[in-house]
Amino acid sequence: METKANYLMIGGFVLGVLAFAFIFVFWMSNFAGGGKRYLIVFESSVAGLTSGSSVGFNGIKVGEVQSFALDPDDGRKVQVLISVDDKTPVRENSRASIQSLGLTGGSGIQISPGTPDSPLLVASAEDPIPTIQADRGAGQGLFDAAPAALNNANAFIERLDDLVAANEKAITTTLTNVEQFTTMLNAKNEEIGQAITDVSDGAKAFSSLSSKLEVSLGDNMDGLTRQAQEGMQEFSSAMREGRRAAATLNRILEKLEADPRGFLLGGSQVPEYTPKGQ
Repeated sequence: METKANYLMIGGFVLGVLAFAFIFVFWMSNFAGGGKRYLIVFESSVAGLTSGSSVGFNGIKVGEVQSFALDPDDGRKVQVLISVDDKTPVRENSRASIQSLGLTGGSGIQISPGTPDSPLLVASAEDPIPTIQADRGAGQGLFDAAPAALNNANAFIERLDDLVAANEKAITTTLTNVEQFTTMLNAKNEEIGQAITDVSDGAKAFSSLSSKLEVSLGDNMDGLTRQAQEGMQEFSSAMREGRRAAATLNRILEKLEADPRGFLLGGSQVPEYTPKGQ
């Protein structure tokens, strides 16, 4: 009897431990990472996400990833179960996306807040775990984009190789001409330097000549101005004398026209001859 009692005590203790473990696991899966669970369906790879990856809401960590599963109807889709804090206002028009946490930090999920006028996304009897819509192309993280970038780079390199191959002769000729031109410049280095020196000396000489002309003109400008003024005065006097002479000549011509005989005889008139007896 005593042995049976010990077995019963041991069995009861084991059952109690198992029940406690079950309750603890249930609490951890439903409440430890947040009181609300949501399902996100990504239509492409979720590389970088792991169980325990952070879930952010508008940049603030509010929960974590719990598990992954493939969509039974479409193997291209991945169902991600997340848990978030009870106070997180996830709305019907909120969207989820995968964001890289750095080169060594893996990836995480970010949920957009949506708009205030949109109803909150809540569980119902028909949908106990509501689904947050994923952004279009949200599964294309950094690691998914790398192969596409490498493919584009390889395509660009191939096109560049084809272009170089197609114009190899022209490129070779151009390089040869450039080399010959450089060699010629090196051979004519002294002549080019002398030509530059001659041009510089000519510019200096021209500058000096301009300075001398400016000084010379400045010194002679006053004398030239005086001579010009005197010439203008003499020309004005000659014009006045000419006008007076013209006026005098005009008066003489008027008198001659009016009385030619009196003008020519100095004003004395010879009396006309009258025969006697008449």
